[in-house]
Amino acid sequence: MNWISFLTYLGLGYGAYYFMVFLLDSRASPGSENEASLPVLTFSETVLPEKVGLEDFGLRDATSSAGRAASIGMGGVSIKELFDLARKDAIEFTKSVSF
Repeated sequence: MNWISFLTYLGLGYGAYYFMVFLLDSRASPGSENEASLPVLTFSETVLPEKVGLEDFGLRDATSSAGRAASIGMGGVSIKELFDLARKDAIEFTKSVSF
């Protein structure tokens, strides 16, 4: 048996399988007469949008009292502090850094 005949038989097998599945599926669902009796899920929300600010999350304005930019993320540092940490070898590199 060569590859062409093998792939032909394989294609015919898949075609026959999906044709049988199609016939069984079309026989199992009679059409639109059952669609009316099927339960339909609906959702309705009465929640109104509201405006939120940084105060709602316990954060201050964009600048702190020391004049530094406030970071909203976890462990955020300024660029100067980042270079200081790099000089002290306090940063663990997991990937190569290209400049």
